Amino acid sequence: MRPRTRIVTITAAAVLAAGATTALLLANPSSSSPAAGSPSTPPATTSPSGPTSASPATTSPSGPAPLTTQGLTYVNRTWGDPKTELGVIVPIPSTWSMTKVSTFESRFTSPNKLWNLRLNGVLAKPQPRATYVTQKLAALRSTPDFHLISRTHSAAKATSEVFAGVTFQYTTLTYTYTDPARGTRLVVDRFVTIDDATTTGFELAASGRPEDLPALRTITTKVTLGYVRLP
Repeated sequence: MRPRTRIVTITAAAVLAAGATTALLLANPSSSSPAAGSPSTPPATTSPSGPTSASPATTSPSGPAPLTTQGLTYVNRTWGDPKTELGVIVPIPSTWSMTKVSTFESRFTSPNKLWNLRLNGVLAKPQPRATYVTQKLAALRSTPDFHLISRTHSAAKATSEVFAGVTFQYTTLTYTYTDPARGTRLVVDRFVTIDDATTTGFELAASGRPEDLPALRTITTKVTLGYVRLP
């Protein structure tokens, strides 16, 4: 069975049960529902690949304290194309506001504007994960003070009941750069394939300050493994 066929089969029951509700949710992406499971990071296997330098500092000399996942709650956010019912459902920190960038891409921002999450749930170009990663790194070379902290490859099972049995494979780029207005920024950028598909399924990137790295990694994995594509 091809990866795409398997995904459609898995999600078909959920889509039929949702019926008109799914179309309504896609037409109104700001709506949300409680996400299942605890906010802790699901287990995942990680094997570093490529050069890895020392992690950035984990303390903040001034300003708000580092981001923490303690007490953080999530809600399922849904968006996509209401005409075709093609869309995505992902768990997002409950207090983060949503801005829809395009049909399948949305950005989420914390109340203090320090932390962000961007997710493109359906990538337009059918390219292998390695190709997306190579293109991303090439584009980042011209970014002010770009510094690659790590490049890792991981795989883990989906946590959503709708995607039960599905395995995600992903490459994660963690890097810093200089923002003229906000100083040093840190990004955890991830490209994901689904069940060993030959093309990349989706991309997400969480950003904040260097001291926010542990929490950003936890949030990124929570969102990755909670991802569901409809249908």
